[in-house]
Amino acid sequence: MSKKIAMTARVKQKPEIDKWVETREPLVPLKLNVKPKRLTIDIDPALHKKLKMNCVKREIQIADLLRTLIEREIDSHNQPILDR
Repeated sequence: MSKKIAMTARVKQKPEIDKWVETREPLVPLKLNVKPKRLTIDIDPALHKKLKMNCVKREIQIADLLRTLIEREIDSHNQPILDR
């Protein structure tokens, strides 16, 4: 008994996507020789979906956006957000 399996062609890779991934630079460059600290937060799934979609539209990473927002907030205010 022999079975025939239909082989389909692979989807052609889009070179512009590969180029973007390979040449992308973070918005906030990490300092060399400094091990970054990991930050974990819990957010509502609906908020996460909005955040992810926003970053996709802007072609940025979530981590880059959050680093930029945290730095901006800290630089603009010397006091914590909760003390306002």
